[in-house]
Amino acid sequence: MAGSPAHIKRLLETKQCPGGDLRDANLSGFNLIGADLSGAKLSCAKLNGANLSSANLSGADLSFANLVGANLVSADLSGADAKAINLLDAKLNGANLRGAKLGFANLVSANLEKANLSGAGIEGANLIDANLEGANLCGAHLQGANLGNAVLVGANLWNADLSETRLVGADLSDTNLSGANLSSANLLNANLSGANLTGANISGANLGAAKLDGAIGLYPDGPVAVAQNPPASSGVPHSGFSHPYFQLGSQQKNANSASISRPGFP
Repeated sequence: MAGSPAHIKRLLETKQCPGGDLRDANLSGFNLIGADLSGAKLSCAKLNGANLSSANLSGADLSFANLVGANLVSADLSGADAKAINLLDAKLNGANLRGAKLGFANLVSANLEKANLSGAGIEGANLIDANLEGANLCGAHLQGANLGNAVLVGANLWNADLSETRLVGADLSDTNLSGANLSSANLLNANLSGANLTGANISGANLGAAKLDGAIGLYPDGPVAVAQNPPASSGVPHSGFSHPYFQLGSQQKNANSASISRPGFP
């Protein structure tokens, strides 16, 4: 069912449409800077290329909406229902997405630098090549999300759920992962230099060829056990570390082997 033409007209004339019915509306490319769309119904709306910087979209229904290339810098999307939203190449720098529902969203190449995603539900979302530098992801739910080659430098992932998340080639340097759940996550070739993993759950995680220079919290019960290079004929890449939680090869269950059990692709 299409939205209300009267509500669309009011939005374009006044930029004020809290709680409005804008379902399926075509607002592509419009200037909606600072617009009040709090609680608005925008499911399946077309907002690709729209300028929504500093707009209020708190509590709005943005499920299945198209915001490809949209400008949402410093916008408020807290508590929004944005499941399966398309935010490809969108600008969300400094945006407030606290508690937003972003399950299965398309955030490929989106810029979320210093965005607030604390407590957000991002399960199964696609964040390949996304920029999350300095973002707040405390308590966020990222189960099964794909963050291949994503940049998370200095991000705060305290107590976040990253179980079964794909982080192949991701840059997690200087990231706070204390208390995070990384069980069965794929961190192949990830950069964890300087990361804080104190109290993190890394059972079953794949850290093959990951960079761990200066990382803390991985070895709470003893000194670091540095793995030796596996035999060249084994086909197993040198992981640079060993830990009882890390997945080991089915043929070699010792500190000198680390299998790539879930190779994955970014």
